[in-house]
Amino acid sequence: MTLPTKFKTFQNSEGVITRLPAKFSKKVELADWALNLFEPGKVYDEKQVNETIGEYIEDFALIRRLLVDDGKLERDTYGREYRRVVAEPIS
Repeated sequence: MTLPTKFKTFQNSEGVITRLPAKFSKKVELADWALNLFEPGKVYDEKQVNETIGEYIEDFALIRRLLVDDGKLERDTYGREYRRVVAEPIS
């Protein structure tokens, strides 16, 4: 998956984002992009989540936390399993 052009200036020579944008809204936008790395309904362990995000973003822990805090990535009580939350259509 290709990072949006607006984040290219934050990448190192290997294409990994090594420094995050200063604005919180841009961090959230980056986290929303990272959410697309996960399949709805599939269960991931923490190591898989870290490795998946870490392939593109060095500070995978912050991005993971933003996704969990925003309710877009669900974590079980013990922090062992993660799932992408599928938004239900508004009727």
